[in-house]
Amino acid sequence: MKFFITIFLLIPIFGKAQLLDNRKCNVFSDDNFFYSNFIKKNHIKKITGVISTKKNLQVIEQRNLVNTYLFDKQGRLEKQYRSFNYSNKKDTTFFKYIYNSDNKIVTKRTNDSYGFFSDNFDYNTEGLVTRKSYCRDENIGKDKNNFKLGKQHVIVEETFSHQKTDSTESTITYNTHGKKYQVFTTFFNEEGFITKEEKKLTINKKKSIITYSYNDKGLVSEKTVYPNYNKKENKQQKFEYDEFGNLTYADEYINGKHITHKEIIYNKSTFLIKALLIQDIETNYIKIIKYKYEYW
Repeated sequence: MKFFITIFLLIPIFGKAQLLDNRKCNVFSDDNFFYSNFIKKNHIKKITGVISTKKNLQVIEQRNLVNTYLFDKQGRLEKQYRSFNYSNKKDTTFFKYIYNSDNKIVTKRTNDSYGFFSDNFDYNTEGLVTRKSYCRDENIGKDKNNFKLGKQHVIVEETFSHQKTDSTESTITYNTHGKKYQVFTTFFNEEGFITKEEKKLTINKKKSIITYSYNDKGLVSEKTVYPNYNKKENKQQKFEYDEFGNLTYADEYINGKHITHKEIIYNKSTFLIKALLIQDIETNYIKIIKYKYEYW
């Protein structure tokens, strides 16, 4: 079921390209899902999404909540934060990204009820991850939004090796003790598109699989995840795009049951997102996020 709500935003901007990068099927997640070239060329400094909701047959309610994305002048996502209501109180989750000179993320930091934690990455000369550490980070700043690293406690550290053939790329993961415990393999077709990703655990041989399908323009149209391949249970995402390659719809299914419908509405003169509409299919509960922009 598709739905339409009248929303307005008048922001002039130049340049036609995609704002959202859906190659990894992670739009509106806590990862970076923006095309940095688009952000850089159009001098976008900040995107703020203001949240409201609508229950079935009810009027729209303003929630006084926001999703905010902050970018540097290179177009890289530096920080995002999401506000939410918890036990009748407003709280915020922060995500901070630190890059190396090759624009690879070396630190991704966020917070939970216990404080801050981070994933930290090392890379080889080919840009492949060789080490990842999970750390609890002490904040000696004045508040959550002014994080300053004090003492860092390394909790888990893993290392990686890589193998490559004409049609596959594999990453072998070693635990804290240097023991191999997982192999993640990506399969490519003759055109270089990813067709399947397979994760296999060394000890119990448990296997999970992700498959991909593409439309005529080479954009991902379906992604299906089998968390435990032996059980055949799956989660599926289906995507639609406009004639310019902008993502317009994203539908989520669990074992064939339609769960969520997302609709992205653009300003046709700027190709900026005006709003994101997220509909719970069963209850017809709708979250509406209207976006506004600030520039360097």
